[in-house]
Amino acid sequence: MGNSALKNDQEKLFDELIEVKLLYKAKERTWKQITEENSDFDKIKKELSALKKRIKKIEKNISSFGDSFFDVYDKELIKFLSEKDILTLREEIKEVRTSLETMGEN
Repeated sequence: MGNSALKNDQEKLFDELIEVKLLYKAKERTWKQITEENSDFDKIKKELSALKKRIKKIEKNISSFGDSFFDVYDKELIKFLSEKDILTLREEIKEVRTSLETMGEN
């Protein structure tokens, strides 16, 4: 497998991991807000369990790219931003700041 294909697979795994973790957090918040008497309580609990297993599987797959999951994860986080990335982030920060200021005025 070529280096770019390998890198692409790794990036897909990280994207999937982020998606699943966000879904897990949202389900967990919902589950904590409902009572055991609610008909969805057990269903959400099972979904959380399945999502937790899926997270572990993704992390295991990611770790196959390096010594451990955290080694690979750290490598992704340490990458330097390009000038284009920095400009994009600045624009996004401006947009968020403007929308927050607008909300604060209301």
